[in-house]
Formats: sequence, C-alpha cells, structure tokens
Amino acid sequence: MTRSLQSDVLPGRPVSEGFRGDEPEALGHGLPLPRAEPTPVHELVARFARVTPTATAVSSGDSAIGFRALDTWADRIASRLARAGVRRGDRVGVLVEPSTAMVATVLGVLRAKAAYVPVDLAHPDRRIADVLADARVGAVVVTRTAADRVSGLGLPLVPVEETDGTELDAAAAKAGTADEDDPGADLEADPLTGDDPAYLIYTSGSTGEPKGVEVGHRELAASTLARRMVYAGKPVFLLVSPLAFDSSVAGLWGTLTAGGQLVVAGAEEARDPERLSRLVERHGVTQLLCVPSLYSVLLDAAERYGMERLRTLEIVTTAGEPLPAELMDRHFALHERPVALVNEYGPTEATVWASYRRYDAPGPVSIGGPAPGVRLYVLDERLRPVPRGTDGELYIGGAGVSRGYFGRPDATARVFLDDPFAPVPGARMYRTGDLVRWTAEGTLDFLGRRDHQVKIRGHRIELGAVEAALGALPGVREAVVVPDPAGTSLTGFALAPSLPGAPDLRERLARVLPAAMVPARIEVLDSFPRTVNGKADRARLRDRARQPHPEPESAAAGPADPTVHPAPPQPGGAGADADPTEAVRAAWAEVLQARAVPVDVNFFDLGGHSLAMFQLQDALERHTGRRPPIVALFRHTTVMAQAELIKGGGAQAHDAEAEARRSAARRARALRARRHTNQEQPK
Repeated sequence: MTRSLQSDVLPGRPVSEGFRGDEPEALGHGLPLPRAEPTPVHELVARFARVTPTATAVSSGDSAIGFRALDTWADRIASRLARAGVRRGDRVGVLVEPSTAMVATVLGVLRAKAAYVPVDLAHPDRRIADVLADARVGAVVVTRTAADRVSGLGLPLVPVEETDGTELDAAAAKAGTADEDDPGADLEADPLTGDDPAYLIYTSGSTGEPKGVEVGHRELAASTLARRMVYAGKPVFLLVSPLAFDSSVAGLWGTLTAGGQLVVAGAEEARDPERLSRLVERHGVTQLLCVPSLYSVLLDAAERYGMERLRTLEIVTTAGEPLPAELMDRHFALHERPVALVNEYGPTEATVWASYRRYDAPGPVSIGGPAPGVRLYVLDERLRPVPRGTDGELYIGGAGVSRGYFGRPDATARVFLDDPFAPVPGARMYRTGDLVRWTAEGTLDFLGRRDHQVKIRGHRIELGAVEAALGALPGVREAVVVPDPAGTSLTGFALAPSLPGAPDLRERLARVLPAAMVPARIEVLDSFPRTVNGKADRARLRDRARQPHPEPESAAAGPADPTVHPAPPQPGGAGADADPTEAVRAAWAEVLQARAVPVDVNFFDLGGHSLAMFQLQDALERHTGRRPPIVALFRHTTVMAQAELIKGGGAQAHDAEAEARRSAARRARALRARRHTNQEQPK
C-alpha cells in the first residue's frame, strides 16, 4: 500500500519521503478527508446562527450583520424563490452588487435547494443574457439597480432587499414575478443530498460561448472542509473577488463555515488599493486572497501610507496567476511581523483549488503539493505517470472534481476522464492542460499551458473564443489573439484588407465579451506572417505585440509632435494656471506604451485596464506632481478630463498626504536596510 506523502507533516510543507521510483503517482496524494459525507456549507452556517447568533458574519461598507440575522435574511430569500416557482435542483441567477445582500442571496439560494449562478455586473448585457440563457435559470435575484439589466428577458425577478420597494415590485411584476401571497413549496421537504448542484460558474468557451462549470454540494463541502483543515481558526477574511470569479467560493464559504467574519469589499473599494488597505486596518483583517498583481499594488499602497495598515494580516494567499519571485521577496521584506504567504493553484473544474505551498520565508516559487482530499497526477500522453524532473500534464482527481460543463456532455467527456489510479471504481479525474513537473522535494513546478488558454488578470481566457468573436465581425477574414508576457492584456490581429482601420473593432467586441477578453489593442493587417505549413505565425505576432502601440487614428486631434517630453514637475505640482494636458498625455503614453495619445479617447478604449489604472496613478504623480484618487481616475477616463481634474484641484486633497507617504516609504526602506544589515552580521 502506498504511503500518503503528507500524512505526517504540516500541510503545504515540502516533503521528500514516501516516494518510490516505480510509484511517482504517490507524490500527489493529499491528506485524507473524513469518510463521512461532508455537511453542506449552508447547513454549517445555520449552525453558527444557533451557536453564536450575534457574532458578526458579514461586514460591507457601513453595514454589518450577525449570523442569526443573516440566517433569517437567507430564509426570506429562499421563501421568495419558492413563491417564484424555484424548486430543488433549479438554477438561480444572482445579479447583486458586492455587499451583505450578496452573501444573503447565495445563502438563500442554497437554502431553497437551488444552485446559484453568479453574473458579473461589469459584463455587457449581451454576455449576461447569454449566461442566464445557457444556465436555464428559473429566476434571478436582483437589487433595484440591477433589475433593469434583465427586465426584458422574461424571467421572474426576486428582490433581495429586506423591504420590497415599489420600484422593484414594478420591475418584478413587469418581468413576471410570482405573487408574494403564493405559499410556494415546503422548504423542509425533499431533503438535499451531496448530488444536488450548488453553483455554476462560467468560463469562456473555445468558440466564444459561455461555458458553465457545475459544482455539486459534495464537491463544495469537501473543498471547503479541506480549506478549514489548512487554514485553521476563525478568520477575518477580506473578499475582493467578484462572486462570478471562482476564488470567491474559497473566501465566502471557507470563512462562514468556520464561524469567521467576511469583509466584503465594495466594487469601488476592490479597485482602489489604498481603500483596501484601510479596510484591512479598519476590520482587523487576518486573511486575504487575491491575484498576485492585485497584491502587488496593495503593497504599493501600504508602502505609501504605512505598512501599519496591514499589521493584522496573518496569511496572504495568492492564486489565479503565477506568483513572481520578486513579489514574494517584497512580501517578506515589507511586513514587520510574520505573515505567511500561500501560493494556491486550482481550476474551476476542481472546485477552486487543488494544490498549495505555504511560505514562512522566501523560497523557490512552486504550486506546492495536493490539498486535502486531492490526488495529483503528472502523466505523459499515454496517461502514464512520469518520474520526478520530467515534464508532464497535470491531472486532478479526488473529492473536488466537479460534475463537468452544464449541458455540454461532449465537452465534459473530453477533459473529465476515468481515474485509473483511484482507490475506488467510478472515480474521475480532470485533465487540466497545464504542464508541470515534480521537483526533488516533492512539489510541483508550473511550466505553462499546452493549448491556447491563458490567464489574464486572473481570468481564464480561451484565445480561440476571442479569435472567434473578432473573426465574426463584418469585414474580418481571419483573427489571431496573443497575450502579453505579463499576463495583463491581449493583442488582437485582424486580417481585414477591406477595412481602413480598427477604431471600432474593439468597441464592438466590448459589447459582447467581458472586459478581460477584450484585446487591449487590435491591429488590422493586410496579411499575416505565415509558418511553413501556411498557418499564422503566432511567434512573430507575439513579437509584434511587444512593440510600442502604433499611433491611433484619432490622435490626429492631438499635437503634431506625438512624443511628449514635459519638464520635470516642480515641487507642489502644476500651478493653478498651468495646463497639465501634455504631462497627462506623457503619463498615458508611458503606461500604455503608445507613441501618441489622443486627448478625448477613453483610457480603456486605448487598451487600459483596471491594474494599468494603478500604474497610471503613479505615472501622473511623476509627471504632474499630483496624485489623483484612484476612484476619481476611474470616473475621469480621458486625458482632457484628467487634466481638468488636476488643474481644478481634484488631486489637491492627496497633496497633503504626499509627504506622509514619502516619509512612510523612507521608514520602510530604512527598516529593510536594517534587516539586510542584521542578516549579514556574523552569528
């Protein structure tokens, strides 16, 4: 019998024992889960409503709610869903902004024995409609502000508010909501089992259609139990992931089923690292999970305003993107107190996570070993395990393997296979498409993808889906899409000789695709470079994508000289009468890597994205001497508008804090220097 590799060590720590050369698959055996059927997550939350009824369960904005109040709210929503005709196993759309109401909604959907289908409100209406149609939802839970987005789809709308306002009542009646006086179904009848669906989360399909991963209660409960085994205690967890992003599952259910406090960042807070750092300080946050690129800008903000804002953190978990070694070094250099760094890996199809590596000091970056209840296999093309140090494809087995793709049996059969290594018959494993290798210490090195799937700002994107959408636009004969090396944006190339340019191709894509799938820039070419077999030469197109952006057609409205070299800003920034337009343009050109920047075009239409906006904030401070608030930049998205913001004093409120930020940064640098000196002293 093969000995479990991690049966006698702390989770996440590298181990080298328990491996024999003829059994390389033994490397991937995680700690076993209890044999008993795990309790569904919403039932565990209900227990805390009885045991610790007044303990804070969820905080968001200025509101906080205890476990008993949350439980009561969820019951009300479940009753409304029953009156709307929702029955066991149905799917329910969720269009609710990040808030306490969002948490009550998903809890209420599970209480109604239905599966929740979260929809990102940042997506275009067409995408939202496609997801709800593909999931065949029986109802949609909405807030007043979101109701209009789906009011024309003919679906029952169920209000999430405690008190039904007349506006929402009217919108729901228009869409066909059931009568509130209808007694509905008995929620206690027909008991729930682990085979019932818990949620559907959508990823991009290879042909552009949304593709829903269906996760059952058994998989969700097992994955959440494994998380509590690894992350012990009652956390105060900062949730920054949108509900439609699968990492939200980790924070939401991992926290509430442990009796912890979930701090939900609002939409504007989640894109402002300075406000996120204030949330950590205000609520005493102990745990955080986000993509590495967001954690990097959060550290930037903490350096400016003082690392004391993050003093309560105990564990920071990164996932969704490769962890840069430089970010790991910054993490341990900046935190004055011990803060563990955990690097997680896992696809949506394996219920959020499958492997992890905990760091208490800098070390080689890896995705670690298996989470509890997980089996990891590194296999060759004939599904044979490969020895250490050999590249292979990662397959995931165990309790977290999901049902597959909702309504797509063929797509499910392609990647959900029989597991020949499982201890019980009938088990399945998921083919990830990721290339990995086992290291000498028994952890996994991530080597990249074997197909055209990429991660952009933490979102899993099928390049074929974007190419299909771009190629379907009128006048486009062929399309190729490539990622940038940093994994923050895409570049599209369209073979469209009849089109004079590409000023509106990106705008058309933005109407049907989520923001992460829309290329930052699109170039229209007369021909593609070709390989010897006639295919588009992606390597040469990737090289072209790395070059600075060509001058956009609308730049003709700008100055004749597209290269802007403003004088260095004077202390205190631009004077009251100075025109900062050229300095703002220079900042944009730096961030967007563009030769010219028009003054009247939206930042996001020129290829910017939310993480690039943080870079723009830094560049504006360098070029103008002023640092506008990040929320103001999201509201003023052209060069002209930002120049007026700076000239009109919109950035002056932050000038008073500039010296404090610089002082905090100087103190942090001095602290790092002292640590470095102490480390070099002979012992």
